[in-house]
Amino acid sequence: MSALLASMAAVAAAAAGSGEPAGAGEPASAADSRVPVAHQIATRISNWGPRPAAGAAEARAHRLMRRVFRRAGLKVGTQEFRVPGRGGSRNTIGVRKTRRSCLRIAMAHADTTPNSPGANDNASGLGVLAALAGRLDRIDPRCDVWLVATGAEERVYTGSPDHLGALALARRVRRLGGRRRLDWALSLDEVGRDRPFWLRSPVPLPRPSVERFLLRAAGRAEVPVSWVRDDETGNSDHREFELLGMPAAKLGVGAGGEPCRHMPCDTPDRLDPRSLRLARLLAEAALSR
Repeated sequence: MSALLASMAAVAAAAAGSGEPAGAGEPASAADSRVPVAHQIATRISNWGPRPAAGAAEARAHRLMRRVFRRAGLKVGTQEFRVPGRGGSRNTIGVRKTRRSCLRIAMAHADTTPNSPGANDNASGLGVLAALAGRLDRIDPRCDVWLVATGAEERVYTGSPDHLGALALARRVRRLGGRRRLDWALSLDEVGRDRPFWLRSPVPLPRPSVERFLLRAAGRAEVPVSWVRDDETGNSDHREFELLGMPAAKLGVGAGGEPCRHMPCDTPDRLDPRSLRLARLLAEAALSR
């Protein structure tokens, strides 16, 4: 436990001075205040345009998420890492402590391909994280919670075989006893449209404390979800956790797929507020028990 606290103190210190203007992450008007937080944040971020890894727009999304986490009362830190040939990226981590030693992680990647505004892929996941951040006190989580906006997930752009932000995060979690403490890490990736969702992981059968647990949470929240085995090792941030021996899964687009993935047509007008709400409800149900 002392190692965890020391590490997160260092992470929080590194996050000081976000540079985000005052009021970021808050409703800009009375009309905005009536828009669900998840949809508001997802729309705002995707309206900024493409956010390729290690670029200025990706960094801007992280600054916004850092401010959202801070305003929600989370301990906030930044984990920096290199994107070979591109520059530096980061993970933005918001931590809520409990009295228990178990850990649960919800994560969503902030970057996009260079030609896509990435509304569903993956401003939608960031929006759900933002909504969760403001509701953790109400949820009263059973375990410690890390909400993480990851960087450099899009391998088609970075050229890496790994999702670099998730790899850095998984390595940190493992160093802090993740194989013992981590119940699961859940990647929220393309949750802004196309229900029912698919819950994906690379294991042969659903595990009682991971996939079946998350499916039961979906049932309590009345969220339509089906488990589908990943092709090979997976194509989202959950992959790196599994490869390092820690349980993880992805919640995202279902059988309909995402026809605008990595394309200019992945615009905010396609986001479905109900899909975002259902993704949040599932995550809340999973974190509360």
